[in-house]
Amino acid sequence: MIMLTLLLSVGFIVTIAAIYDAATLTIPNWISLVLVALFPVVALCSGSDFTAIGIHLIIGFSALLAGMVLFAFNLIGGGDAKFFAAVSLFVGLSDLASYAVVVIMAGGALALLFMAAKKIAGFGVSMDWFLKHTRDGAVIPYGIAIAVGALVVLPETQLFAPALLPAG
Repeated sequence: MIMLTLLLSVGFIVTIAAIYDAATLTIPNWISLVLVALFPVVALCSGSDFTAIGIHLIIGFSALLAGMVLFAFNLIGGGDAKFFAAVSLFVGLSDLASYAVVVIMAGGALALLFMAAKKIAGFGVSMDWFLKHTRDGAVIPYGIAIAVGALVVLPETQLFAPALLPAG
């Protein structure tokens, strides 16, 4: 029951990040910090050994380094880099590729949605309500895609899946 509560807590925080990013094009640091603070609780409650926890920490740190490089080249926002890294802590090595693929696919769908909105606006249909935060459509709230990846993959990860399987 505790793992279900923890999964729902992580999912709630991830959803808050997506909503916040959609509304403001920022993901506040406190969201990533709360996720990072929850990781040891989740890891210990899941019964993970120190080797597994170390691997999760290496993945999170590597994701943060990769995000910093992408941020340095102005390819992603700093909040997105920190948020992706914080979620990566929970994903683990065996599910990292799935997480990345879902985030990329959700990001592509989001980009297509924004491109379609811009096209529709070009025909004189008011899309201001949709495009108002995108600085002329150039910025996409990628935290939404990161959240989708998390919500799809986290229940299947080595941290959460065993606790969610029916007893028997």
